Amino acid sequence: MELKILSPQEGGFVKEIRWNNEELKAEIAEKMQEYKSLAFTEETIKEAKADRAKLNKLRTAFEDERKKIKKQCMEPYEKFEQQVKELIALIDEPIRLIDNQIKEVEQKKKEEKRQRIESMFDGIGFQTFVTLGKIWDDKWLNASVPLGKIEEQMKSRMYQIGTEILTIKNLPEFSFEAMEVYKKTLNLTEAIQEGQRLADIAKRKAEYEKRKAEEEARKLEESERTARKEKETSEVKEVDAEHKESLVPEIMSIDFRVWGTRKQIMSLRQYLIENNIKFGKVE
Repeated sequence: MELKILSPQEGGFVKEIRWNNEELKAEIAEKMQEYKSLAFTEETIKEAKADRAKLNKLRTAFEDERKKIKKQCMEPYEKFEQQVKELIALIDEPIRLIDNQIKEVEQKKKEEKRQRIESMFDGIGFQTFVTLGKIWDDKWLNASVPLGKIEEQMKSRMYQIGTEILTIKNLPEFSFEAMEVYKKTLNLTEAIQEGQRLADIAKRKAEYEKRKAEEEARKLEESERTARKEKETSEVKEVDAEHKESLVPEIMSIDFRVWGTRKQIMSLRQYLIENNIKFGKVE
């Protein structure tokens, strides 16, 4: 089965489209040079539009001829291309059928290998927080990777995890936080960095709560001191009031009659007034 080109034979395709290219190029270049030196004015704008229309018409004529020649050249190829595509479509159908069957067989083999890998994982004895998904490598399903190699890689990974767990446990601080992250990621660097971050947050939180408690204690002490001061001031005022009351002389009343000259009576009256002694007529 062989594809044979009957017509045209090799070398029979058009090598060159021959036309008066150089003749037209020289003629048009000379003519275009005239337009470069022209300067149109308002009076000659009508002539400018006419020249532009003439040039556009000439350009369109060349473009139309180019497209016509291209179509003539492409017609046999496009027909040939369509015929070849029809043949390829006939070939593609069995290729797809075979390809699907190959994929089904390979997929079945991969599923069987996956099950054997899962059984192998269960028998190795990984740490309780380690799942197969956390250490899985898609390359294990390749036919070129034997089960023995996979088992070797699994055990190596298990020993590595054990060493990294020991490293985390020996951390001077934030080992608990780092371990919690490591259980999820199995990434030692990320676990240590995240553990440090969480520990820093906890430290800042503790410092904040300490400052807050100290501030509340200070406010409470200040409030109690203010209350004591107000109480003492109130007590002092009460004592002062009682003291002032004790200093106020008791007002007494006594009725008596005096005998004397007018001058003496008037002197006595003046004495009573000057000493703020209340007096009045006895009825």
